[in-house]
Amino acid sequence: MQGITIFIIAGAIIGLVVFAIVAAIRHEKKRKEALRLLAQGNGFSFQEKAGGPEEIGLPQIELFSRGHSKRTTNIMAGEVQDTDLRVLEYRYTVGSGKNSSTSIQTVVAVATGSISEGSGAMLPDFTLARENFFHKIGQAFGYQDIDFEMFPEFSKKYLLRGSDESAIRSLFNQRVIDAYMNNVAVNVESRDGWLFVFAQGKRLKPEEIQPRIECAFGLLFELTGA
Repeated sequence: MQGITIFIIAGAIIGLVVFAIVAAIRHEKKRKEALRLLAQGNGFSFQEKAGGPEEIGLPQIELFSRGHSKRTTNIMAGEVQDTDLRVLEYRYTVGSGKNSSTSIQTVVAVATGSISEGSGAMLPDFTLARENFFHKIGQAFGYQDIDFEMFPEFSKKYLLRGSDESAIRSLFNQRVIDAYMNNVAVNVESRDGWLFVFAQGKRLKPEEIQPRIECAFGLLFELTGA
């Protein structure tokens, strides 16, 4: 009798696992189709998967240097207002075995210059994100954080880094800081003529992507004045 009970419980667990796997596959299929339709509606191309972001013409940024087993999926590419755009889901893993964890986020990348100009606007390279506990510990050991006496709330809440500190200070005026603080959920990185906007570890729902694209273009407008 005990053996039969164990068999029934084991069968139920296997059944639940199979159900969860099937449900996840269906969810991903439905999501992919929604993203494909979104791309089609905006006149973008759609690619189900690729290797690293460099395979779709994007430069290396801090986010893309983390972990291993990196790949991009559900990639949309096109033009908005004569400006190159990429939307992708980026996945990477840190650690190995039982101690591994995988992070996935939707990334919007916008060229900082129009296609007709042939090159991106000369924004300095920088990374901008909400400060966390580990950042504060790092600052005690010399980890860079560009602060502004005129904008104490911004400096307290956000970590701003980059090699050309003078250019970054000139760029982040009141207008730019206000624009960013109205989009506090996003990380921003500028690199080699591209502006990247994402929320760390957050994969957007299909209906959230268009507002994120608008957010990226809003920040681009304030940063470049274009």
